[in-house]
Parts: sequence; structure tokens; C-alpha cells
Amino acid sequence: MSKRISLLLLVAILIGSFGFGVSVAQDATDLSLWVFVDRHGLFMQQQAERWNEVNPDRPINLTYEQIEYTQMHDNLLASLLVGAGAPDLADVEIKKFATFTKGDIQFVPLDDAIDPYREDIIQSRLAPYTAGGHNYGIDYHLGSFVMYYNTALLEAAGVDVNSIVTWDDYIEAGKKVTQDTDGDGTPDVYMASIETTDIFSTYAIMLMNGGGTYNADGEIILDSPENVAALQFMQDLVHVHGIARAASGGGHHSPDHFVDLTEGRIASLWMPQWYMTRFPDNMSSTLASVEVVRPMPIFEEGGYTTAMGGGTGTVITNQIDESKIELAKEFLAFAKLTYEANVALWTDLGFDPMRVDVYDDEALLIPMDDFMGEVPFTYIKAGLGNVAPEYTGPFYPEIATIMQTTALYDLIENQKSPEEVIAAALAELQAMGAEVGG
Repeated sequence: MSKRISLLLLVAILIGSFGFGVSVAQDATDLSLWVFVDRHGLFMQQQAERWNEVNPDRPINLTYEQIEYTQMHDNLLASLLVGAGAPDLADVEIKKFATFTKGDIQFVPLDDAIDPYREDIIQSRLAPYTAGGHNYGIDYHLGSFVMYYNTALLEAAGVDVNSIVTWDDYIEAGKKVTQDTDGDGTPDVYMASIETTDIFSTYAIMLMNGGGTYNADGEIILDSPENVAALQFMQDLVHVHGIARAASGGGHHSPDHFVDLTEGRIASLWMPQWYMTRFPDNMSSTLASVEVVRPMPIFEEGGYTTAMGGGTGTVITNQIDESKIELAKEFLAFAKLTYEANVALWTDLGFDPMRVDVYDDEALLIPMDDFMGEVPFTYIKAGLGNVAPEYTGPFYPEIATIMQTTALYDLIENQKSPEEVIAAALAELQAMGAEVGG
């Protein structure tokens, strides 16, 4: 028996020495994640499983906790301020990210993890999660703006949806579509609706016109000529051209607005790609069946073709164990930036990927019954020629709040001039301690 045991030990030693493929059980590295959307957590767990298949020698055990939006961001900020209690990774919504850039940034820079993928992704999407020249977060999607058209309303007015290329085309089409069908002197069908209690309608136009809230140098640029022109354009759609009105309920997620769309009172609107899910989820199947997706109209040839709206960047906090940092960075890039991950962003989450090279993948080129049986990604890709970057800064959340609570209502409903609206917003920001001018 002793000879047999000795022989077995010798064989085991030889196998181990020459590496004949014997797998050795590895202890998985635990990573914790906070999310405010449960589907994000599930997606990241699925990506961890895929990581483990590809990297059996460096397995990960990812656990996530889903916490209500406001509470999660408050808890994260508090944990970082006291220096304890934060998770290894966390989702930070785009409007909240700037809150974490005031003072010392307590996230781990991701530059070197992103570097191998920079040539493959639309790098504009990194801008909202960049501070001091470093990338700190990676999003779940591109969030590119597209136009949603009700083809039934356009065709009834004699408008070919494919003829709309520029904003001038859009305005002319809107004059045909906008109609007073009951003769009471007020149109009951409008070409578009504009948000007065949310920022999506306005930010898209500001960004596509070369403006925004911040520039790449971290300066507030609300009073730039590009922003003034963008706000004037929005106001003119309503009060000069007469083809748009304020969205019922103030925003494009208002139940009253969903009713307007369903009952054919609004013929089009521009929102990010993820708004596609709102048609089957929040409105009638009949409406979803006549809606199509098209690229955003452009202001001029060679200008920006779309912008990005919304977003959530996953970050690594500085409270992670130092021994886990490199693995966490590699995993985060693997989960969000690889080709396979970007396909999964669509198949698992329904989001437009950040890598354009996957837009021709058969998994994305699927006709959708909810959108006239078309392949929406054909048109989404067509609009990605020149994506406007969006930069954030320390007062980005406060700017959004001002826009949503007073500025846009004053612009659209009270018809205050863009200069008045911007001056009032800058005064509020200055009172908060923001640097608003040279």
C-alpha cells in the first residue's frame, strides 16, 4: 500500500510540474456593487459569470445591493465622506456624478483599463464621467438621441418621414402635420412636444448646436452664443413656427404625455434611444406599431448629428481593498467595453451600445414589430456620424434642477427671452458659490 501511495504522489508531482491541464480550484475574489436599478445589478452578475468562464484562474464573486435612487447616492456620498462603508463598485447616475467631484475625488481612475478600448468606443460617452483629465466611470449605454415619428400622422399630412434631414425640413413638415381639426382655433395635433420640467428636449438641442452646461475645461458655458441660439430655436418652435407645445404634465415621462402620444396629438419627439422601451411598456400596442426611429435632424452639414441623454456610470470607490483594484478595473472594462459586452447591452438591457462595430451584429439587426417591422439600429447607427460630447462639472446637478424647475417653464410658457432665462440661472448658481464668468 505504501508503494502505491508513493507512486500516486510521484505521478501527481509530475503532472503538477509539467502542467498537464489539471485545474486547481481558485478562491474567488469578492466584489460588492451598489445599484439603483435592479437590472443593472443582474447584468453585472451575468458579466461576472462570463468573466469567470474566460478567466477561470481569476474568478470573481460579484454581489450587488439595489437601493432606491436618492438613498443610494446619499448613502454613497456619506460613506465616502466618513471614509467607511462604501462598496467596491457603485453606479452613479449622470446628474449625480458631479456631486462626487467636489473636493477630493474618491473614485479610482480607470484610464489604463479603458485605454485598450478607446479606438473601439464612441469616446464622447466618457466625457460625463471625466474630471481633472481622468476617466472615473463607464456607462451602460450610449444614450444617443433619435427622433420618434408617428408615421400614421405624418402620412395623413402628406409627409414622407425619410424626407426630413435638417431642422428646416422638420419645421416645414411640422407646418403640414400641425392641424386644428376641430376648428376651435387651437391645433389638436402638433408636430412635437417640448419638456418644461425635464432637460432632455433642451439639452439635446443645446449640445447639437455646440453648447451645453460645461466645456472641456470645466467652465460653465450657459451664456454661450450657441446656448442662446438653441433656446431661441426651442422657443420659436412653439411661438413662431407654431408646430410644438409644452409636453402635457411637463415631461416626456408624464402619464398625460403618454396619453397624448397614444391618442395621436403629438406626431414626433426627440429622446434618447432608451425611450424606445416606453412605447410598448407605457403606451398602446397600436401606437408602438406605427412609430419609427430616425436620425436626429441636423442644423448644418458637418455639424453634430446627435447628442447623448441620461446615463449611469459604474465607478470603483477608493475604499476597495488595494489588492482588488487591478482585477476590479479589468473586470469593469470587460463587462462594459468588450465586443461581447456591447452586444449584451442590447440583448440583455435593450440599450444602444458604445461600440459602433457591434451595430452590424446579427443580434442587433432584428426587425421589431413595435417599430413598423423595421430594424431600428440601421437608423440609430446612421445618426452616429458626429456625436456631441457632454461635459459635466461640480454644479451640473444644480444646473439641471434650475432648468427643470424654473428656466424651461419661463422659456416656453412665460416666453421670457433666452438671455433672461440664462441670466436668472447664472444668478442662482452664483449665489450657490459657482464661478459663472470670467
